[in-house]
Amino acid sequence: MSIALSAHLRPSRLLTALHFAMAAVLLSTAIWLLQSAGYLGFPFSLHHALAIVCAIASIAFIVQPLRRKTALRIDVTGLGQIRLVETLPDAAARSLPWSDAVGEVVQLRQGSTLWPSLMVLRLQAVSGRVTTLILLPDSLSDDAFRALSVACRWIASRQANHDALSNDVSPWMS
Repeated sequence: MSIALSAHLRPSRLLTALHFAMAAVLLSTAIWLLQSAGYLGFPFSLHHALAIVCAIASIAFIVQPLRRKTALRIDVTGLGQIRLVETLPDAAARSLPWSDAVGEVVQLRQGSTLWPSLMVLRLQAVSGRVTTLILLPDSLSDDAFRALSVACRWIASRQANHDALSNDVSPWMS
């Protein structure tokens, strides 16, 4: 059995909906705080400060999913090497082979979460830049989600076994 795969990652609609729901909660909290602040009689109170903080956080939650993001493709070789490739949004159908892909090789880091319906992948490039990918089942096809989960678990266990046998500084030690 090979763990090699290539999967096109698309933005999760569920995660976007959760962002908007949290923004609505924060905005309604800000409005409630402003309405309840009038009963104290102070011109500026803690209620006003908290309302401003909630409003700013609400704007951040609205802007986050609206930012234009490039589409990503994740390639995993049979040996467990991971490459992140930035692609055009319509590039899902025409996938480049591994050798033609222009991307960066990344390493799975400690702190990655691999649950049956959620993957939070912390990937570190050679340059030291850490990319965090939040993947829900609607981010890629069901088969690709399962295959990527299995591949990441295999890579993590292989790195853990290697770290136990060597005294090298591990990518799992942050």
